[in-house]
Amino acid sequence: MTSPSSTDVVVIGGGPGGSVCASRLARRGLSVIVLEKTTFPRFHLGESLLPQSLPVLEEIGVLDAVKARFIWKYGARFHDDVDGRKDRFSFDGAWRGELEHAFEVPRDEFDAVLLEHARACGADVRFRWTATRLIENAAGRAIGVEVTEPDGTPSRIDARFVVDASGRDLLTARGAGTTTKIDGLDQTALYAQFEGVPRQSGRLEGDIDIILFASGEPRRPNWFWVIPFKDGRTSVGAVVSRAWMRDRRTRLGADTSALFDAAVSESSTAAELLAPAKRLWPRIEATADFSYRVRTMSGNGWLTVGDAGGFIDPLFSTGAHLAMTGGKLAADAIANALESPADEPRILEAWEGQLRTGAETFILAVQAFYAGPLVNYLFAEDKHAALRRSITSLLAGDVFTDAVWLRDTRIRLKEMLAATRE
Repeated sequence: MTSPSSTDVVVIGGGPGGSVCASRLARRGLSVIVLEKTTFPRFHLGESLLPQSLPVLEEIGVLDAVKARFIWKYGARFHDDVDGRKDRFSFDGAWRGELEHAFEVPRDEFDAVLLEHARACGADVRFRWTATRLIENAAGRAIGVEVTEPDGTPSRIDARFVVDASGRDLLTARGAGTTTKIDGLDQTALYAQFEGVPRQSGRLEGDIDIILFASGEPRRPNWFWVIPFKDGRTSVGAVVSRAWMRDRRTRLGADTSALFDAAVSESSTAAELLAPAKRLWPRIEATADFSYRVRTMSGNGWLTVGDAGGFIDPLFSTGAHLAMTGGKLAADAIANALESPADEPRILEAWEGQLRTGAETFILAVQAFYAGPLVNYLFAEDKHAALRRSITSLLAGDVFTDAVWLRDTRIRLKEMLAATRE
């Protein structure tokens, strides 16, 4: 093993969470090494951002670059092909409506922008470096990581603090066996990119479309995402239940293109949108069972950011938002803990509590959607103003406050779920 290098903080993974964390740490004057096992650009799902991520991008100094490169997203349209209902939620109708837009971003380009910004802020970004294990001292504190360099040489990096932003590699969680699946979220996504998908004009061009269609199970919908990009491409994915997949595989086999086409044929809205479109990828990709919690998000000298700390079904486009917000908050927690080591346990406990509260709100919403009750709220014709504002605020990602509307929304979501179990 080669001689170690050392840094204040080593960040494992160069996705949005790791990049934001590294940028913030570097801007606070700490030395940072970012280890990314791949080379950028590279494909990733999670292409629709939320308005409440904009303050994070502004605080690290990258918002202007993002504004210039990506299509603006002012709202979300929902289509119910089961009961023929539609509604649109405009972000300026949220309780904090001053953040009136977000962005739709091809993640290969967006993630590269964030990681290069981290480098510009002073982080030492290393591609094709793979972290293999956390190194702990005799007292059980993380003091660095073992790594494999691009040429295969084993090495180590010593650090005062370690950030696991390794995504679904789950470097710390897999070793500790602390991942658990989230009840009711055993979905499969079938997806690709297309050109020629019709879209709205003007201010509505960047809206995400969420299209519900029947799953074959009572109350539980399948759904499509339709996400437009600035260059004319569109990301389209079908998120289907395990029962739907099992039935269609029995009839159609395992070919993902055939399964995707079957989903399109069962949704009048998706079929209309994709009729003039051309698929840009040679095949339909698939990923399954993608929702999980991580029981332990932090420890002595380390913490997790982004998917390394858990992942939620993509219904409300929460992945990148939770990663970036968590990365910014993590950087501040780490900087404060390194300045005041005796306070580290308290600081990390507060950080983890804040992240879990936000994530659990989204989990409740997604579970209430698949259980059925939230669908009726989304499409209710007589939504009073407060309910519409609360739904819009949830869609905007405003889950890290202690606002009255948010406390009430959590209570209502819990009541919805309890009613389905009676």
